[in-house]
Amino acid sequence: LPDSLSLYLKQPVSPGGLALALLYLNVLSFGGIMTAYLVWFGINYATIGVLRGVSSAIGLLGTVAFHFSVRNHRLAATGMWSIAYHFGCLSLCYLSVHVQDREISFALLVIGVCASRIGLWVFDLTITQYMQKLIPDEIRGVIGGVQKSLNGFFELITFILGLLFSDPKDFWVLIAAGYGSVGIALVLYFFGVFRQENLKKTIKSNV
Repeated sequence: LPDSLSLYLKQPVSPGGLALALLYLNVLSFGGIMTAYLVWFGINYATIGVLRGVSSAIGLLGTVAFHFSVRNHRLAATGMWSIAYHFGCLSLCYLSVHVQDREISFALLVIGVCASRIGLWVFDLTITQYMQKLIPDEIRGVIGGVQKSLNGFFELITFILGLLFSDPKDFWVLIAAGYGSVGIALVLYFFGVFRQENLKKTIKSNV
């Protein structure tokens, strides 16, 4: 492994960073791939533009939710509920591909995507806070560079999947891939960060 990646993996927050990177393997964001699918689905550009704006506005609420959460809960708990919430919202998107009624399918997809932005923003802020808190200043730049590279790598996989499954009828494959990726991220964060933090808290309380 490259020295920078080895150093990254040795950090206590690396499972959380990997979980964050996995969230980039997701087309459910009103980006180019999903926009193409919605156009094929019969949605006009004006409606897509409005939905994209609504999604961004809802995402900004994640900043408010983060500050409110860290005032009342530990950072580990904030990350846990945000990734679980994000996964729950994307469950609606995954469910949408199995619904025959077009209007209901579209509604589930849009609601899931828009609502999920809160969890995404809160989780992103949580991992950023962890990195600032736990990573020494002298290696923070290296770790941050590796994190951005991992984010870009999984985003690249999204575009590769878009090329391999370019038929809009296969969009369900991209949804399933993103949904599974977020599920793996949830498990990584639970065992790698949340559970470890709880164990440390228990040990301290027993000392």
